[in-house]
Amino acid sequence: MTVKPESIRILFPAWTNPPSMNLQPTTSERLSNWMERQHTSAPSVSISVVVPAFNEERRLPPTLIDIIDFFERKGTPYEVIVVDDGSRDNTAEVVRKFERVRPEVRLIQLPKNQGKGHAVRLGVLNSRGLRILFVDADGATPIAEMERLQAALDSGSDVAIGSRALASTDTKVATSLHRKVLGRVFNRCVNIILLPSIADTQCGFKMFSRKAALFLFRKQTSDRFSFDVELLFLAHKAGLRVAEVPINWTNVPGSKVNLVVDALLMFRDVFRFRVLHRGVSREAYEQFEQNYDLLEKEAAAEARHAADHP
Repeated sequence: MTVKPESIRILFPAWTNPPSMNLQPTTSERLSNWMERQHTSAPSVSISVVVPAFNEERRLPPTLIDIIDFFERKGTPYEVIVVDDGSRDNTAEVVRKFERVRPEVRLIQLPKNQGKGHAVRLGVLNSRGLRILFVDADGATPIAEMERLQAALDSGSDVAIGSRALASTDTKVATSLHRKVLGRVFNRCVNIILLPSIADTQCGFKMFSRKAALFLFRKQTSDRFSFDVELLFLAHKAGLRVAEVPINWTNVPGSKVNLVVDALLMFRDVFRFRVLHRGVSREAYEQFEQNYDLLEKEAAAEARHAADHP
C-alpha cells in the first residue's frame, strides 16, 4: 500500500512544519517524493489460495484448517482469501475467527450473492501470490494435491487443472453415478463445441501462474458455474499451456450446483463464449506480456474498486 503524501505530516510532523528550522522546499519535495515511492512492508507470497464460499459455515472450517496446517508444515509463504458470496448463514463470522489468529487469512464479503465465477474472479484479482490456486470450500480435493499442479507449472505449464476424469493408479475419485454421467455428458458437449482436449473442465481445483491468471480473469465474464469453461477456452485461444492432472477427489454432500438447471445455463454459455471471445489470440497474450507490469497495477486497482463497490 502506497503511503499517501498527507500522511507525512502525521509520520514526520517536525519535518513538515518544524518549530525551530526552515526546511527548504526542495528537501520537503524530496521527502514527499521518496515517501510516495515507499510501500508498507509485507511478506512475499509464493501462493494465494482463493476459496469462494456461499452458506458454508459447516463445510468451510475443516477446509481452512487443512489449508493452513499444510502450508505451515511446509513453511511456504501463503495467503488464503475467502470470498463470502452473500452468505445468509455465519460464513463470514467463521472466517473472521480464522482472521483473528492467522494474518494469512483474508475475508472479502459481498452483500449479496453474485455467483461462484464472480467470487473467484474477485479473489484472484485481489491476490498477491506468484501462483494462484482456487479450491472449493467443501475440501473435496485434499490441499496436498496442489503439489501435483505445482509440478505441472514447474514443468512449463501456464495453467494446471485437477481432473477427476483422467485414469491414474495413484488417485481415486469417489462420487455418485448420476453426477459422473451428467458431468461426462456436459464435458463431451464442451469438447465438441469449444475444447477438444479437456476431459474435466469443472473440477474446482485449478492453479495459474500469476501472469496467466491476470490475463484470463480480466477477460472472464461469467459470474456463475460456467466460468471454468470460459477460462479454459480463453487459455486455449491465447495459446497458453494447460496441463490436466489426475487428482484425488471425494464428493462432499451439500453442493450448491443444480445438476439440471445449472447444466442447461452452462450449455447456453458454451455457445456464448465461442462468439464473445472470437477475437482472443496468441498475439493478444503476447501484447499483454509486453505490458504485464502496468496491467498488473491496473488489475489491482480494479480489484480494490470491485471490493469497495460490490
